[in-house]
Formats: sequence, structure tokens, C-alpha cells
Amino acid sequence: MFENLIAQPAAALLMDDLGASRLPPSILFSGPEASGKLTAALELARILSCAEGHALWSCTCGSCRRHKELTHPDLLIMGPRNSILEIRAASGAFLAKKTPATRYLFIRSIRKLTLRFNPELTGDDDTRAQKAVPLLSAINESLEEMDPSRPLPEDAALEKIVRSLVEDAEKIETDFMYDSIPVSQVRNAASWARLSPSGKKKVLVVENADRMQEAARNAFLKVLEEPPADVAFILTTSRRGAIMPTILSRVRTYAFVERSSESQAEVIARVFHDSPHNGESLAAFFYRFLPVPLDTISMAADTFLRMVLVDAIDAGRKPLAGLKTVLDATGDQQGSKKSSDGATLASLVAMLNKCKPSIVWRLFLACVAQRMRLALRSDATDARESAIYLAWTHSVRDALEAVSVYNIGPQAALESLFSRMRASV
Repeated sequence: MFENLIAQPAAALLMDDLGASRLPPSILFSGPEASGKLTAALELARILSCAEGHALWSCTCGSCRRHKELTHPDLLIMGPRNSILEIRAASGAFLAKKTPATRYLFIRSIRKLTLRFNPELTGDDDTRAQKAVPLLSAINESLEEMDPSRPLPEDAALEKIVRSLVEDAEKIETDFMYDSIPVSQVRNAASWARLSPSGKKKVLVVENADRMQEAARNAFLKVLEEPPADVAFILTTSRRGAIMPTILSRVRTYAFVERSSESQAEVIARVFHDSPHNGESLAAFFYRFLPVPLDTISMAADTFLRMVLVDAIDAGRKPLAGLKTVLDATGDQQGSKKSSDGATLASLVAMLNKCKPSIVWRLFLACVAQRMRLALRSDATDARESAIYLAWTHSVRDALEAVSVYNIGPQAALESLFSRMRASV
């Protein structure tokens, strides 16, 4: 059990509670991103459903087989997630090795995404999910050709299938993934939970449970107050403090820790069959699979901020000395001081691959926010400049939501952000 969860003390605690039959029906896995919380949740779902009872990863019972393929009807996953970098990493591992382990790795990486569009969750009135149906059908057809019980296609055909799966998954995540958990999905999940399981136990995994809408939190709380007998609820979060206290009072928390650099290197080597760079974290490993290098994203953020400063100065506004100091320093390091010459918002969006996948937009805004934090620490920053950064922080948060929640195009969101930031100077 939990053979695929590397260097997490929570695994031993879970096994102790399982062995002593004291695992509660509602639990929370809390810890840093990329610490194995979803891996543990899916493995626990398999263990609870194992028809043989021993739940070894090598178990060949029908329930374990379907859980390993993430096709078990007693499993639902809901909640927002950035999946595409893991999918790209898994596809690379699979095409390089083509072992049973890498095949499962790739299949599961895709289904971790597509399971969030299960009709049991979305229902017929979810227009966003309905628009995704053709893509989801194409993905499912391609995954049938990848079924572990079937021989693999020839290399050329296999590479074409894998490439198509990755591209379709990216479209699903970019165009249709919710940034928060809507109340309609919670209500649908509650209805599903009240039906009898096809096997031993139903499991609802709620990833990033801190990102429920207020109505969704209240609806979910009602389910936790009177949980069905044959259902386990597994919540995950990297921000435990953002979860409603009344929900926290009804779950047992298992803490996941930040893994050591050696343990993260082990995950990269054992799970993704790749060679970690010296001191490379798991997050940094996934960033290798961005269509835009991190240095380019960072440079785009610096260029954007220089454009804001130049425009404000041209309009007769007082310059921001602290931010200029930070940008001068990063420009010297990157050799990017001239990158803002002739730059436009349209050229920045193009530089960022039109902000696709969506994590590129998040990382760009994170770089903008990081420059503000550095400027706040500068001796050149005065009270006026500090107040401006507070206003900018709200604008950056709104720009994130504009794209991820309200489906505004990145260029329109960037133009709005530029106008708001310039007006605040």
C-alpha cells in the first residue's frame, strides 16, 4: 500500500489508521503543492475498494485494475487543477520507455484531468462542460487504444496518438476547466454519493477544496454533516487556513510535508524516469515542459512593468524609484533592459504563447507580483509607492480571475491590467 507515495510520513499514519479500522469517513490532506496529496488520495480510494483486501499495488482484482486505470465508477474527482505539465512530463516518460509503469503514468495523468468532467458531476445544464464533450469523446477513444490490456500501436502511430491526447488535454484545461468549485457540482456529487456503490466503497476526491465558492462550501458542509455510510470524502489543499472552519471541524487532517531535494529528485527519477538537474525541485522539473521558458516569462513581466513606468512618466507622473531599482537589477542579470523598446501588449502576449496553457498566465502574473514584493523591500520605496503596490495587488488578482473565472482573453485582460496599474501611479 502507498508504494507510489514517496517520502511522505502521512503514508505510515494512513496505514496505521487503516489497520486499526479508525480511518474516519471524511479526511483532509494538507500540504505544499506537488507533495503527493492527489497520489495519496487516489491510492487510498483503491485501497478502500480492493476486492481482495490486501490492496497491494500488484493486486489483479477487477476493482484495483479499474482504479489503477482511473475508470472505476465508484470514484469521482472534482476541483480545479493545472494538469498539462504533468501530462507533458508523463507523455515524455512513456514515449521514451514504453513500459507498463510509464503507460499507466500517462493514462492516469490524462484521466486526472478528464474525470473532472464526469457527467455525474457536471449534469446536462453545465454549458461549459457540454462544450467540452466532443474533445472528451476524442480523448476517451484515443485512450482505448492505449488500454494496458492491448498491444501498443507502432511507434509512428503511437506518437501521433500521444501528441493528439496532449493537445486535446491542453484545450480541455485551457478552455473548460473551472478555477473554483461551483455549487452545482457539489450538489451533483452529493446526489451521486447517496446512491449505492457498485463495489465496496465510493470515494469523492475534492482537490483544492479551499477554492470552493461560498454556496458550494455551504452545500458541501451539509453533506459532511450527514455523510452516507458507503462513501469516503478525501479533500486536498495547500491552504488549510482558507477552508471554512466548520468544514475543518468535520475532517481529520493528515499533514503532507515539503519533501527534501533528495526525495524530490527520487520522484523525478522513479516516477517520471528522468534525470533531475542538480538541486532541481519537482515544480522546477515540471516547468521544463512549459511551451515558454521561465526566463522568457520573467522577461515579459519585467518588460510589462517597464512599459507601465514609461507610460506613467510620459504622462507626467512621479516615477516609482523602488520598482526601477528592482527592474534595473533584473535587467542586468537577464540582459533584458532593451526588451521593452518597441514592445506592445500584443507582442507580450505572443511572447507568452498567447498565455497557453493557463499556467503561463499565472506564472506571468506571479512574476509581476514578485517584482512588487522586491520593490517594497527597497530603501528607495516611499509611502506613496507602497500604497500603489497595494492597488496593483488587487489589479493583478482581478486579472487572474478575468481569465480563469470569467474567460476573458489574455490580451484584453492584460490591456485592462495595464490601464489600471498606470492609473494608480
